[in-house]
Amino acid sequence: MKQPLRLALAALVLVLPIAPAGLAQKLNSKFRQFPAIGVEFKSLKDFSDVPINDRLGSLGIVGQMDAARGPYVKGDGGGGMEYPPGLKVLHIEPEGPVTGADEDPRKRRDTRTDAKDFVEQLFGGTIKGLKDPEVEEFRASKGVECERSIFETKRSTNSGSVGDVPILIDVYTFLQGQGKMIFIWDYPAESKVRKKWEGVVEKSMRSYREMKRGASDEVIPEVDSDSSYEDLLRAHQADVDQTPGWQLVETKSKRYLIKTNSDDKKDIDLVIKRLEASRKLYEKDFPPAAPITAVSVVRICATRQDFNSYGQTGGGVAGYFNPRSEELVLFFGESGKALTLSVMAHEAFHQYCHFLFNRSEAHRWFDEGHGDYYGAWKMKGSKLTQEDDMAGGLARIPELKEMFRNGTIKPLSQHIRYSHQQWQTQGPSNVSCYAQSFGLIYFLRMGAQRKISSKYWKKEYAEIIPNYMSTLHQGYLDAFEEIRAEAQEKLDGLDDGEEGGDRDKFDKAMADEAQERLDRPWDFVRPYKEDIWEEAMKASWGQIDEDEFEERWLEWVENDA
Repeated sequence: MKQPLRLALAALVLVLPIAPAGLAQKLNSKFRQFPAIGVEFKSLKDFSDVPINDRLGSLGIVGQMDAARGPYVKGDGGGGMEYPPGLKVLHIEPEGPVTGADEDPRKRRDTRTDAKDFVEQLFGGTIKGLKDPEVEEFRASKGVECERSIFETKRSTNSGSVGDVPILIDVYTFLQGQGKMIFIWDYPAESKVRKKWEGVVEKSMRSYREMKRGASDEVIPEVDSDSSYEDLLRAHQADVDQTPGWQLVETKSKRYLIKTNSDDKKDIDLVIKRLEASRKLYEKDFPPAAPITAVSVVRICATRQDFNSYGQTGGGVAGYFNPRSEELVLFFGESGKALTLSVMAHEAFHQYCHFLFNRSEAHRWFDEGHGDYYGAWKMKGSKLTQEDDMAGGLARIPELKEMFRNGTIKPLSQHIRYSHQQWQTQGPSNVSCYAQSFGLIYFLRMGAQRKISSKYWKKEYAEIIPNYMSTLHQGYLDAFEEIRAEAQEKLDGLDDGEEGGDRDKFDKAMADEAQERLDRPWDFVRPYKEDIWEEAMKASWGQIDEDEFEERWLEWVENDA
């Protein structure tokens, strides 16, 4: 989840040219409201709301909507495709007090409120040849002032047969108090299609108005997973209330909060049941040093399209845990519930480790290998039972055996020490890294349970995982203590200074950073990570003969895996 901000291309669907050229749209009869801001407008009937993820939210995006279908357009590669139009809505607040000549937001030029900068950030490398827009004045039905910026550009489809398709990015910037509301539409630029979509978008924008009751004065607390349950419940309820069709579901344990747009209660109950059972298993295998009080947020999308639109992901992603937002994201897809539950168990382990290691990182062989290991367990009644591998397209052992036959298994000494990027790109396929790590973890876990033949297993191998985990955990705790001690020393040494002076501003900035280090030391632990990882490897793999282990493990892969 460290990709640059971009619009997903997953919604651009290759189809036969059967869709009507324009797919004429109509306005909704009801207004789409933004209660926290106090404005509303009529969106389009074919558009559905998509929740805002953390990346888009950090830009000030308060709403996004996607068309279910779109007009058929031709690209410069000769082929054609269906292009579903979309909309992003941003709210830009003034940065500090505005006085004198600067009180008109149109005269305040900064990169956060410039339409072109936002278009470049949102679309990233998917658009080509972006030029300065045509700009014109526009007025909504209630006389609200607006500036309209029109960009004609091309967008990449990642399809050689289609190539780039011409699109229009239609940006409406409304003055909202001392801030701005910015609506960024994208739709095909082919002349006949453009004419129809321009017309309906203009109608939508003319409906923009302030709500009669004004902006809500309710103050929603800023929260993270360690906030009180009451504050979390209030904040996450306010979040789902911003997106029509979504709801918040509590669990009896109060360890999870579920956000979903699925109306299938049986499916939701099934996920909650598996979450709770998996959590007990994680805690049994990796008991925390202190009770984990953090509440885990799980978002379950009703369809893959919802999932892709929310996460800006492509077709190869089946679920993920985002360590920045601390949210686990899944979908009920066309592959069935078994796949959803396996992916959920895998990603839920990442979420558990995130809190187990105080938001710090382990090597990929450990966390991804264990994710697949737990993903292979199945629910039977109210209990989890262990299986040898995940089902269907997620199975890892066939891939591992194929790697063995082809001689593409990476040397053990490299695989277990890879950085995240090295691990992810080790090849030869995009799942080879998962298969090799799963094979190692399965061998270590089964051997510790005396389920691996003594031909391959030695009793000292049973200490690899426990020693790795305990040393890693203690290493991070020691680093946090050092970070906090240095921050407290800096705070104690700062003078108050005189109000308004340069020294005072400098001291305040230093104090704010020191306080952040006290509150969130894990955000500053990166300089310590390599040393912590090295010590964890010495305490675990360093206590055995790695060459002998590798020889025994490969023999097991060939004969018994």
